[in-house]
Amino acid sequence: MAVLIIASKRDPAARNIAKELTHAQNLEDVPDSSGNLFRQGDIFLSLVETDGVYTNSLGVNFPVDAVIFASRHRSESEAPTLTVHWPGNPTSKAELGGNPKSLAFTDPPRLRAALLALDEAREAGNLAYTVSLEATHHGPTELPVPCLFVEIGSTEEQWADTRAAGAVAKAIWKAATQPEPGKNAVGFGGGHYCNKQSMAVRKDGYAFSHIFSKYFFDEYDEEMVRMAFNRTRGECRTAVIDWKGVRGVERARLLQTLKDLEIEVVRV
Repeated sequence: MAVLIIASKRDPAARNIAKELTHAQNLEDVPDSSGNLFRQGDIFLSLVETDGVYTNSLGVNFPVDAVIFASRHRSESEAPTLTVHWPGNPTSKAELGGNPKSLAFTDPPRLRAALLALDEAREAGNLAYTVSLEATHHGPTELPVPCLFVEIGSTEEQWADTRAAGAVAKAIWKAATQPEPGKNAVGFGGGHYCNKQSMAVRKDGYAFSHIFSKYFFDEYDEEMVRMAFNRTRGECRTAVIDWKGVRGVERARLLQTLKDLEIEVVRV
């Protein structure tokens, strides 16, 4: 089944990544697509008018197994960063697309493949970028298949960096064509940049579905925990908790929910 890569025409980083993808993978224009759809085998690249976070339709007439968004990343620190994450709004806030208290479907081996490929590309190209997972955030939340974001951050300088775009293009292609199986897990705790979970992918063989940062616990909702496991493709019966990244009282509530769900708990 096809994998659909989506790049917004409004997003300078996405345009840059799409250009690198098209060149590196010899993508061919799909007839009658007005130059907005390209393919190589079962992998398609779609150029869309909406921003990625507000793209609520696949916009194609063929079956799709997963969606991967090429995207820019913004941060207050403006640090050069290459990131990977699943979309979703774990709380009542939905400031950048999607519905509140709703999570996208996930396919953890694709996230694992993307993160490891970014690591490889950074080392091979001697790129001065941090590579990290991010906690689940923003839309879209209602697409019918797993959708992953792979991003360049955090300013216009990095969005225009062809070497960074090439690294992200490689990671997207790896996620699309060679998912990397690991032990599926949902992550909890820590900050927005998931250092403990990122290392668990690299060192301990985990493949993450959604990751809820410490900010989720300001509006803790047991149903969101359930949803994270239920919207994961493949068996997922493990929670990886950044133990020091969750306050004690909040951790106790989470542990009770996980016990009720018969979920294995791993401390990192």
